[in-house]
Amino acid sequence: MKMINSQSDINVSRILRLIWQKNGISRIEIATELGLDKSTVTKIVSSLVNIGIVSEYAQGTTGPLGGRKPVYLEITKSFAAVGGIEINLEGFVCCLLDLPGNVLFEYTEKMPVSDCLGVFERARMVLKAEAEKRNIKIVGIGTGLSGVVNSDAGIILQSIPLSVSSPFPFSHLASVKAEMPVLIENDARCCCYSERTLMHDMGTQNSIFLLMEIRQKHEKAKLDGSQISVGTGLIINGKIYKGNDFSAGEFRSLLWNGSKLGQFLSIEENMEIAEADINEKNSIFYELAMHVAFLVNMLNLETVYIGGLPADYAQKLAEMINKRIIYQWPYDSTHNCEVRLSSLGHLAVAFGAAGMFIDRFFALPSLASPLGTGPSILESLSEINSTGHIGKLV
Repeated sequence: MKMINSQSDINVSRILRLIWQKNGISRIEIATELGLDKSTVTKIVSSLVNIGIVSEYAQGTTGPLGGRKPVYLEITKSFAAVGGIEINLEGFVCCLLDLPGNVLFEYTEKMPVSDCLGVFERARMVLKAEAEKRNIKIVGIGTGLSGVVNSDAGIILQSIPLSVSSPFPFSHLASVKAEMPVLIENDARCCCYSERTLMHDMGTQNSIFLLMEIRQKHEKAKLDGSQISVGTGLIINGKIYKGNDFSAGEFRSLLWNGSKLGQFLSIEENMEIAEADINEKNSIFYELAMHVAFLVNMLNLETVYIGGLPADYAQKLAEMINKRIIYQWPYDSTHNCEVRLSSLGHLAVAFGAAGMFIDRFFALPSLASPLGTGPSILESLSEINSTGHIGKLV
């Protein structure tokens, strides 16, 4: 056994994460960017290539004096896969990603949701069958659901939609059942991971994700505030903000007076929000837009993402938010904030849950963690290559 969290482990992690972030980077570029000796980079990269998690490819042209083409590096797509599962009131959405973050497979199933572990197990079996068909190892699963979630401990603290009223150790129970690491996170924060994973953690530094759900008990054309659920995820200075008690992002309108169900004042019942005029101050969306604009201007956010709504509803909300940001900005200068629809649509939560696992997989060791004995990162990666078991990497 070697020392974990040693300088060697830290260098391996830094190099591996940089290759994940910058697909097609060369050894020389890695050494320059990380300030490492070229021989150190060459030695570590050779080990990663031998294990199989990193691949080489030649591309481009030779220099004016000839010689070999530049050799670039990338994370091997076939090395392993990660599962992502969204558990919602109607059933589940699941997907399979390779380590670079490409979607290999997605699937949606409606089923009764009385037991979130039972739904997880059904989704896991779907992912397992697909991975076996593709002859690729699943090294872990991320799961997203609505509620207050302690993602560090893997505990659902409370979830009103899923009827969880006391702390439930979801990750531990699911990991034992699946025989692999299972992470869990609030669904709106999973959506933040989805956007961040698409950019390999090099995208927007300050943003908010609005995850909205229309809950209709009966088919009808008109909606009111009690049928719309809103959750938010925040990225501040490049970090997903969870709060001290993991409840950051919970929303209820400042105008809510306790007289109605839901999260809004809902001044006028049965408002047809898809047809509401953009200046209609009784609209639920108008009420939400005021809150979002306040946060955008207060926190100097760069991007607002909208997910979970049909495209026509989402576009209407985006227009309202844009207008309120401008209206509520106190200075003559322009405050630039992009309001856009989710990049992944219905797959945002499941993809983000898998992305959370990938982010943890390529995480840098904490310098605050004590040294100890155990398998090194290279040894753990070798174990994945030979057995599919993830060892100590997450």
